[in-house]
Amino acid sequence: MTLKPPIRALLQPARVPVVMRYLGQLSLALALLSMVPTLVVARLGETAFALVLAIGVVLPATLLGLCARLPRPNEPLRAHEALAVTSFAFLLAASLMTWPLHVAGLPLQDALFEAVSGVTTTGLTTTLSVSNETPGFLFTRAWMQWYGGLGFAVLALALLSGQGAESRRLAEGAGEEEDLANSTKLHARRILAIYLALTTVGLGALLASGAAPFDALLHTLSGVSTGGFSNHDRNIAALDRASQAAALLLAFCGALPLLLYHKLAQRRARDFFRDLELRALCIAIALGGMLVWASGEVTWFDAWAQASSAQTGAGFATLEIGQLDPAGKWTLILSMFLGGGMGSTAGGIKILRMLLLFRLLQVVILRSVLPRHAVIPLGLAGHTISREQLERVTAVVLLFAGVVVCSWLPFLVAGHDPLDALFEVVSATATVGLSSGITAPDLGPWLKAVLCADMLLGRLEILALLVALYPRTWVRSPR
Repeated sequence: MTLKPPIRALLQPARVPVVMRYLGQLSLALALLSMVPTLVVARLGETAFALVLAIGVVLPATLLGLCARLPRPNEPLRAHEALAVTSFAFLLAASLMTWPLHVAGLPLQDALFEAVSGVTTTGLTTTLSVSNETPGFLFTRAWMQWYGGLGFAVLALALLSGQGAESRRLAEGAGEEEDLANSTKLHARRILAIYLALTTVGLGALLASGAAPFDALLHTLSGVSTGGFSNHDRNIAALDRASQAAALLLAFCGALPLLLYHKLAQRRARDFFRDLELRALCIAIALGGMLVWASGEVTWFDAWAQASSAQTGAGFATLEIGQLDPAGKWTLILSMFLGGGMGSTAGGIKILRMLLLFRLLQVVILRSVLPRHAVIPLGLAGHTISREQLERVTAVVLLFAGVVVCSWLPFLVAGHDPLDALFEVVSATATVGLSSGITAPDLGPWLKAVLCADMLLGRLEILALLVALYPRTWVRSPR
């Protein structure tokens, strides 16, 4: 697309030193986060794997962190720079974790697939049998989901960066769309405190439900992050009903906007329970469970569990998806597409965006029956929606649908069942992790690559990665 000269004159290419400075900050955060599995694995007696984690992840992330010493820019971090930094951070995390997982016994492409799935909190796996893997391996990939769910970009803001407009830009690039009334540092620490509190409460609930300590720990890490990795081949179906319910409830809590819990801390319980996204999420799960239950021979608990897992993006499975009839699969596809709350660990297009599009449709219909001079403000839950926000919402939804369709076609060409292929692609793009059975060790290399791209695009909500890959982000076009 050719840009008009006045627009080309306004283009500001990303400042590479500035991008490297903030990428260095995120690398230091990654190094700190990676110290946890390194020490845990060493404590478990898996010395060789711990050494690989130290050399392959902690060391290079620390070295790249030296870029954080680059001079502070005179101007604030720009929007496209923040999006590029966030994209590179997730690519870096997945790349660095690939070699340790490969050394642990996975083929190279499968190790990359597992790393991408972990960092993006998807939960799809090509591992033949996770029950045969070592405790250190299982903890490491669950830990990847834990910090991927929070977004270690936010962790870096809380631990390393200072206050200011540039930090706010970075938070926006990480996917946060809340209004940051206070400093970004306080904002990030608040999110971190909420995330730690949910993790602690979730661990206590799983232990109280009777889950074994290691099971409770791993399902807490993957539950609060709505990741879905399990240390059992049957996923949470290997747990008893009480533990399954605790894990799914924890995932539901993770799928709510994290800042919503701040209302509870302020003793505003009424505002918490009247929140639009909370109510919409409950209604969507209830309807999804009813449709799955009515579609075939599935118990009410399994129907509710799979609807909740799909809607929240947890990816926990209490049954084989292949057992569901087409109506049940279509229900879960729609649930995965919609996703959870804005500013949560869930994926999908986010249920708030769909509510906004419904509101837009309502306004269009109203305008057709009202006088031409009538003014109908576009708003939702008492908040006016600007044209810029509406454009972004529309772009994200259309791009998400476009990615799904473009990713679906290679699976059709490869001869996979159309409905199962669509289920798999939506699950990857929405970072859910439920599988119709297509994702397996013998899946073709190109199709694994498609799913990897889907997981990254979905975690970054597509726009961030597109901005990072857009040539004019880096080079000013000729006049």
